[in-house]
Amino acid sequence: MIKKVCVYCASSTQISEVYKNEARRLGELLSENNIACVYGGGSVGLMGELSKSMVDNGGNITGIIPQFMVDEGWDNDFVEEIVVGSMHERKALMVKDVDAAIALPGGCGTLEELLEVITWKQLGLFTKPVVILNINGFFDPLLDMLNKAVDEKFMRLEHKQIWCVANKADDVLDAINNAAEWSENARGFAAM
Repeated sequence: MIKKVCVYCASSTQISEVYKNEARRLGELLSENNIACVYGGGSVGLMGELSKSMVDNGGNITGIIPQFMVDEGWDNDFVEEIVVGSMHERKALMVKDVDAAIALPGGCGTLEELLEVITWKQLGLFTKPVVILNINGFFDPLLDMLNKAVDEKFMRLEHKQIWCVANKADDVLDAINNAAEWSENARGFAAM
């Protein structure tokens, strides 16, 4: 049973409405299914859309944000927030005790978070589903790169089971429920 998820997503305010709509829909789905959400704590971009949607739909959402971002005024006044000292603490706390990690489109920060959780899973440090929400084909180049890493023997074929892909928010919960099992023992085949 899915009780809590981590969601990585963008803070850009300049993005297309198609991404915002899917972030709002994900917030609705999580709220409707009583699934708590942990996210990066921002109030704008996809972070803002997700958090507003969850609050508007009675969901439970917690932002985890470094102090320097609070000092810049990048925090979110309408959700519970946990303020931490660094980006490293933020990322570690975001995946603590969650049942899945979900990545929506984003920039370097979102990509870094996604690749870090994929690496943690490859090493057996995180064993839960990792769902890439590939809205509008956004992650196609990254998925091509990951497949090339497998094809070129930088990663094992088994590592393709680390992540699963959903093309719209409505498919995320099924992707989580149908994700391949993963174990701490994965570190035994982390290296080629």
